[in-house]
Amino acid sequence: MFFLNRHFILVATFFLGACGGGGSSGDPKAPPTSSVTASISASANKVFIGNSAVITWDSRNASACTASDSWSGDKSSSGSETLAMTTEGEQLFTITCDDVSVNVTITVTSQDFEGSCMNPHSAEIPQSYVGEYEIPFPENSFDQSHLRAMGFKDYGVRWIYQGYSDSYHFDGDQSADWVLDCTQTEYTHLMLRETLRRLKEHGVTTASIYNFGYWNDDGAWKIDHSTKHISDEDIAFIASTALELGMDIHYVWQFNIRVADEQRLLFPFDGMARIDMPLLEKIMAAHEGHMLWEAEHLESLGVNAISADWSAMWLCFSCGIDNQGHTQAETDALKEFYMQRMGEIISGIRERFSGKIYVGEGPQWNDERVADKVDGILFSFPNLLNDEEIDTATVDLIEQRAAAYLLNAYNAYYCLDSQPCWSRTSTDTTKHKMIFNLPAQSHADYLSTGWVEDGFCVSGQGNDDDYLGSDVDCIQRTMQPDFSAQAIWYEGVLRAINKQSYFNTLGTTSSTGYWLSDTLLHDGKVEAFPSISQSIRGKSAEKILKYWYTGEFEAYEPTFND
Repeated sequence: MFFLNRHFILVATFFLGACGGGGSSGDPKAPPTSSVTASISASANKVFIGNSAVITWDSRNASACTASDSWSGDKSSSGSETLAMTTEGEQLFTITCDDVSVNVTITVTSQDFEGSCMNPHSAEIPQSYVGEYEIPFPENSFDQSHLRAMGFKDYGVRWIYQGYSDSYHFDGDQSADWVLDCTQTEYTHLMLRETLRRLKEHGVTTASIYNFGYWNDDGAWKIDHSTKHISDEDIAFIASTALELGMDIHYVWQFNIRVADEQRLLFPFDGMARIDMPLLEKIMAAHEGHMLWEAEHLESLGVNAISADWSAMWLCFSCGIDNQGHTQAETDALKEFYMQRMGEIISGIRERFSGKIYVGEGPQWNDERVADKVDGILFSFPNLLNDEEIDTATVDLIEQRAAAYLLNAYNAYYCLDSQPCWSRTSTDTTKHKMIFNLPAQSHADYLSTGWVEDGFCVSGQGNDDDYLGSDVDCIQRTMQPDFSAQAIWYEGVLRAINKQSYFNTLGTTSSTGYWLSDTLLHDGKVEAFPSISQSIRGKSAEKILKYWYTGEFEAYEPTFND
């Protein structure tokens, strides 16, 4: 997928014949005419730098062949070599067999491509996006045992392409005319490959992908695989590309409750699923059936890790199906059943999948049937500052709050505080390895009020001076991007994680965060709001994380459009 599948061939012939006059009919017969021929071809005429091309050559009647120009050495009379293209520009490959020389040219480019499709996006920003806080210098870096992960934004790339295509064809948006040069598959493969390559350049060794699909509701709930947001074919492409880059893939399922081909839901949902035992039994059975299928499929693709639970659907154990509230006994029975079934699901996945198994994307607490069985537990941070502290926020203050939260969370997790203790709490701390989730968004309000939707508009009260306290259709458009706020949060929290000695640290990640294109727009259209999102792509926090992941400093140097 890294170069065009065409062959370019040059053939040369050099005739070696007998010379002489016409002699009589009695003269000996002249020897038959022989010739030296040579040909050379390349598997592509254009290659992305660092990738390889295959040079193939052939000759006839030659005693020796020699390579020159962009390659060298004595060669056999025919053969092929796979060569890494490490120098940008026009590369000439010549083969000389006796006195016959032929050559082929390969253009090596630093801009990736897929067919005629090239990256159409720009990372240019207004200067104001950089923010008001001083960008900190990273204090330290993690050792090589640290899981250095990052989660893809939970937007399928084909969905993004379709949005731009509709914008061009139906809305007349000429800035999206690049869709004429890109098929949906070409664009999808290019964006996924560029994203994986960029993550690797910033030290990421594991990329997490988040997927969902819609359900067939014919008694038992089963996923309609044709409705998956990221198709099984695209998952296979991601897995194979990651393998080529030397990266690992972690797969996470999002429990979307929509019924396939119908405008209805499996059960009422308003951001929280209010459950009773019959509904919870059905949810867990549906999730188990699908995750066991995914485990077998992902094993065949060589995927390295899977989350056993789900993200994007929260359960309310205490609410009651009609929000009437459960008794404590009813609530505990639901929690007990959830953990029992989650433990069984983990065991089923383990029988089918040889990679790592994680939990923590959804509701989790310390239960030996789950916590003791998995290879990693996702752990997230809450809001760390108060509203009045935003203007004077510092890395040191954020580090202090993060450290205090880690201590309190450790005590709560292992029943070392005054809170009621879960009956199946595991005290074997050696079995529990934490993956710390970094969800910080790039706006100053995040420091105190927390996460806001970055994938679509939400109505509410405006956040900036012009709209403060007013009802607006899209609160995201009233928010001011501030990349430096995200940067100081990252540095403060990473320092606290690095210094804490309570939990066993497996690694760090940012779930559903990393944008799949370079754009940093703030228009809420096709790609919504990467400008204020938790994605660090193209922002100062990305360079901070790179240092923590690699020990290599790279200055943040944005390109401005004003």
